[in-house]
Amino acid sequence: YQTEKVLRDQGDNVTAEEKAAVEGPLSDLKKALEGTDTEAIKTASEALMSASQAFSQKLYEQAARDTDATGSSASGQDAPSDDDIVDAEIVDDEG
Repeated sequence: YQTEKVLRDQGDNVTAEEKAAVEGPLSDLKKALEGTDTEAIKTASEALMSASQAFSQKLYEQAARDTDATGSSASGQDAPSDDDIVDAEIVDDEG
């Protein structure tokens, strides 16, 4: 499960409560997959997907805050300035 890998890799970057919010639906899905009730599997899968999205959003926000704090974000790169623009005139020598 991809969600389990993310929990293992990034679990230290979130609170225990945020981690539990994903572990619960993951456990429910595993239990549902042991049976044959497709509706239960679908419901558990949707719950896990929703929890995973919220978890991923938290990780993204944390990474963005960390990046902003170090000043190495992509938004911190120099934007092109007007000094980089060269005005040019096209001259038709054949006329």
